[in-house]
Amino acid sequence: MNRNLALLLALLICCTLVLTSCSNPLISLWDFFNKKTDTVEESPQQVQEETQSMSEVSVSQPEDSRATVLYYKDNEDFLIPVMRYMPKGDLGVAKTAISAIIYSPETVEDLKAAGLTPTLPMGTKINGAVIRENGLAIIDFSKEFLNFSSKKAEELGIKAVTYTLTEFPNIKSVEIRVDGKKIEEMPKGTEVGSELKRTEINLQPVEKAGEKLSKVVVYYHKKGSGAYSYFVPLTKVVSGFENSVEAALSALLEGPEAGSLKNPFPEGTKLLDVQVNSGIAYVNFSEHILANQGDKAAENAVKKAVALTLKEFPAISKAKIFVNGKIVENTAGVGADEYISVPVFVNFYE
Repeated sequence: MNRNLALLLALLICCTLVLTSCSNPLISLWDFFNKKTDTVEESPQQVQEETQSMSEVSVSQPEDSRATVLYYKDNEDFLIPVMRYMPKGDLGVAKTAISAIIYSPETVEDLKAAGLTPTLPMGTKINGAVIRENGLAIIDFSKEFLNFSSKKAEELGIKAVTYTLTEFPNIKSVEIRVDGKKIEEMPKGTEVGSELKRTEINLQPVEKAGEKLSKVVVYYHKKGSGAYSYFVPLTKVVSGFENSVEAALSALLEGPEAGSLKNPFPEGTKLLDVQVNSGIAYVNFSEHILANQGDKAAENAVKKAVALTLKEFPAISKAKIFVNGKIVENTAGVGADEYISVPVFVNFYE
């Protein structure tokens, strides 16, 4: 009897403990699921996977189309070159390309994922376009072309037209007309009276200019406001360089001004030497460039920035990177025994 009583008391104690610990099972479940949700939201790896670089996008070419580089703007008013396949159609490729950078609800929706916007005012029409034998493209817009919202938007729009048209090898310069008439100055003050040529895209201001001034174009990576990241061309003013390739790579290493553009090079990286021979640039960096060794994305960003910057020199088709004058063994990253092809296009978008 005493034994049975002892067992009964033990059972009652166990039941009491269980009921106490599970006095509110709904709260326990709530805490459990909240904890799981917090873990998922805070995972940086998930955010990283959602971002794709437009420089790596694979685009298949539709029939009866042509690869065309269009110039859009982003949320910081950088002009961004984007390769897209344009239908040849009845308008002609040059007119089709300009039509694709005119603001419209359809174009805005099309570019939403890229985080980019069109550069020409809504309602703009192309009255006509002629390309002369000397490489001058004369393009005639409707009066809506004059309706830019600001001086900055106007400057970007004029550059977008100039750069988009001069991407075609048979066009060297551009003349803008409105309703058949040549104009000297846009309403917000941008001068368009002379032939327009490619110059100073996304110019980075300089406070103190030295001697032997020249301008170079370098490329930096940026995470845009959409689902993609992309490379941005930046014009820098440099001085004291006789070798323009050396000037460009040195300017690239310096990085951009503080902002959203990212310098891919590890701190302390120096350009030791660069030689160009038979279309190949042999570029030698200090050992600091290996600080991100093993980080595939970081190393690819370095190689891409170098290759795109060398793209501005038509005589260069490939590059090879050395570290302290040597090839880095057993690696596929920076300094590997490989030739890096200079890309034809900067960013891609389907």
